[in-house]
Amino acid sequence: MADKAKQRILIIDDDLDYGNALKIVLESNGYRVEHAVNISDGRTAIEKEHPDLIILDVMMERHTDGFELCYDLKHDEACKKIPVLMVTAVTDKTGFKFSPATDGEYLQADDYVSKPIPVADLLNRVNKLIGRNS
Repeated sequence: MADKAKQRILIIDDDLDYGNALKIVLESNGYRVEHAVNISDGRTAIEKEHPDLIILDVMMERHTDGFELCYDLKHDEACKKIPVLMVTAVTDKTGFKFSPATDGEYLQADDYVSKPIPVADLLNRVNKLIGRNS
């Protein structure tokens, strides 16, 4: 596994408080973290930094923003190997349940969890996804 201190995580989430909380947890565990609050800034950060992991919210300006960005990334040669962890409250807000196992073509995230996620679970999932990318 690569040195965590050098691994970059990009959070794309329009909830500033939630994104900052994730950033604090991840930085305190040795990761370099950037937080983008919209899809446009997220795309710019991906092109500039090429992160080792993306933590992506689903519902931002539009309810499908996260799904669309994830789909685009997984069909882009330069980005398709970057693991994507979707962390979202979409199920609570809409009642729809999504899973990479059952919704594979549209939901191409490498992992998917509902907000809020316990810190230990978040770190476990991040470490697993980044370990695959090292």
